[in-house]
Amino acid sequence: MTLTSKFKKDLHTLRGAVQGDFFLDVKNPKLFRKVRKYYEREGLISFTGDALDDYDILIDTMAEDLVHKQTANPNATNSEFDRYN
Repeated sequence: MTLTSKFKKDLHTLRGAVQGDFFLDVKNPKLFRKVRKYYEREGLISFTGDALDDYDILIDTMAEDLVHKQTANPNATNSEFDRYN
């Protein structure tokens, strides 16, 4: 299961955290804990135990999953321009 399929209703919030609009652990601590547990259970992240480092690791991994894996389909687009032209 991928991040985007498991948390599809929360993608807007996750993208906002990745873009630095807010800190996910502050804005939505429950979602933060769920995402962290997801990555731990899937064995995708080994956390260090340092809260700041772990947050950065989590955000970086989410960014990778949301941006790069989402657009792995060469026919996929996120562009508003492409959507209407």
